[in-house]
Amino acid sequence: MKIIANHAHLIPDPTEKDWWPKADAEILLRHLDFCGIDQAVIFAPFACQMNGDRIKANRWALEQAKAHPDRFIVAGNLFPAGSDAFEILRILGEEGVKTAKVHPSVDLYDVSDPLACDCYARAEELGIALDFHTGPHGTRLSLAKPEKFDDLAWDYPRLRMVFEHVGGRPYFEEFVAVIENHRGRAFGGLTSMLYGPESFTSCDLPRRIEELVNLRGHNFIFGLDFPYNSPEINRRDIEIIMSMNIPQAEKEKILGGNLAGLLGL
Repeated sequence: MKIIANHAHLIPDPTEKDWWPKADAEILLRHLDFCGIDQAVIFAPFACQMNGDRIKANRWALEQAKAHPDRFIVAGNLFPAGSDAFEILRILGEEGVKTAKVHPSVDLYDVSDPLACDCYARAEELGIALDFHTGPHGTRLSLAKPEKFDDLAWDYPRLRMVFEHVGGRPYFEEFVAVIENHRGRAFGGLTSMLYGPESFTSCDLPRRIEELVNLRGHNFIFGLDFPYNSPEINRRDIEIIMSMNIPQAEKEKILGGNLAGLLGL
């Protein structure tokens, strides 16, 4: 079975003053090999990781993916309310990129901000799926409450979205409702949710996922959150998914099939 993982952050070499860890291509390749993963979607760095230059960050990620075309699939990094949003979408569209990371808590913007509307419409037109961080992240919860994503889905009926962390424990059920409300183009990112210190194991989320998949075949996508999760945690996540009481075909969808479909692979 081929495994394709989402949600790997490739980051340029940090300086002594930076808080983020070293996360270059060679470290990620070793991580993938340890976990038995064939390919991974790499997110372009955030602007703060490239001296404030988000365009440069996206071009850097494209270069990393082109250097390892058999292992890496590039995703852009996008601030929908930013002045560079249309230029980044143009670059991604010309390069055939099919998804872009959006992080309301890093860029401190309200997902319902009218300034972002043209960006959402353009992403919809280009067929670029938006991969949103969801759930608590040390910023105002009102920036990205579940109902706002439901509104986005109604306002942009061809826009495809991934909800990373499925809202976290506080909003998991609400984001499941959004996914159910927009079946086929809204996906739940199972990233940092199944095992480890930040996991949801104590509330038995794997059993809830089993229930949802067996009832309705929900669109879940496995993600790494590299480099913040260790190879051991991500390999254990794969083992948890493989041990779930769901059809083999559904396990294969979670571990790459749904992502491949979303990206047109």
